[in-house]
Amino acid sequence: MSKVSKDVGFTLIEIIATIVLFGLVAVMAVSFFSSGVTRTDIPITQLQADAHLQLVLENMIADKENSYSANGTALKNFADALGTVNASQSTYGSGRNYYLSEKRFVCPNVSNSFQSNGTAYQFLLVTIKDNVNSGPSLSYLFSSNNANVNCASGGS
Repeated sequence: MSKVSKDVGFTLIEIIATIVLFGLVAVMAVSFFSSGVTRTDIPITQLQADAHLQLVLENMIADKENSYSANGTALKNFADALGTVNASQSTYGSGRNYYLSEKRFVCPNVSNSFQSNGTAYQFLLVTIKDNVNSGPSLSYLFSSNNANVNCASGGS
């Protein structure tokens, strides 16, 4: 009986061809997925900024309701406590800064649109931003608890 010897294994050419094929697939996969992988932080960053602004506004609302009584100047006192427009603030941000981009007293006019009014302290329009130059913003219209304030007197 004669034994037939079988060659077992891969040739050098087969191994090199396999490595080249895997290399081509890897290059295509990296080029396809790289732009998506590097941009995945943008929605997370935007969501964090939105959540931060929501927290700041909730803290402002709670402070206004708890700390400022219902008298004729309560809303003006609250507006003064908010800080300076376009300056970095941290009072309501729980350690993280935000920017107060708008703070003005407004009143509805005859067509029920709001116009600036610096003499009647019935409504305070506040807009906050996460970044002074760009990014999301959040606005809120605070109202006075004093029913005796009249927007018609003094303008609008």
